[in-house]
Amino acid sequence: MTRVMAYVLVQTAPGTSHEVVASRSLPGVKMAHSVFGRYDAVLFMTADSLKELSRLVYEAVGRHPNIVRVETLVVMPEPVREPPRRKEEMKLVTSFHCPSCHALNEVGAAVCFFCGYSFK
Repeated sequence: MTRVMAYVLVQTAPGTSHEVVASRSLPGVKMAHSVFGRYDAVLFMTADSLKELSRLVYEAVGRHPNIVRVETLVVMPEPVREPPRRKEEMKLVTSFHCPSCHALNEVGAAVCFFCGYSFK
C-alpha cells in the first residue's frame, strides 16, 4: 500500500513558528522546519490514507492558536514503471517465396508446390 505524503505550509503569528516546529513529535509528522518566505514553517507528514492525513493535519494545526494560514500540498504518487522490454530475438525463417510464382514454400523444399519450379 502506498503511503500518502504531504508538505504542510504554515503561516503563524510573528515570532511563533518555533511552536509549530516543536510539533515534529506528533503522529504523522516526519519533519518540521522554520523557513523564510511567505510561510513560517513547513511540516512533512505521512499517513496510510488521505482521510487519515486530513485528520492528522487538523490535529497538528488545532494544537496551535497562533496559526494564521495553512496550505497542504499532497505529493503526487509516482507512476508505476514497466520493466524495459528486451529486444525481440531473431526468428528463424521457416518459409520463403518462389522466384517464379511467388508462392510461399517451406524451407528445405526442392520444388515449388504451386508451379513446380525447381529450387536447385
